[in-house]
Amino acid sequence: MRIREIETRVARLEKRTPGLLPGPDRYTDEELNALIAWLKQPEPAAEAWAADLLRREGMIR
Repeated sequence: MRIREIETRVARLEKRTPGLLPGPDRYTDEELNALIAWLKQPEPAAEAWAADLLRREGMIR
């Protein structure tokens, strides 16, 4: 399956469920594990990445 096909399917699913709220349940396992590790031992080099991840799901502004 191509990336564009996946993006199209995700967009279609999001239109079907407009009440679906963003949040940590949408993180991938890798994202969640990395975020937990960063929260336990914050590294300045990964701070922007962690902030973007939290911002993406509406957890911070």
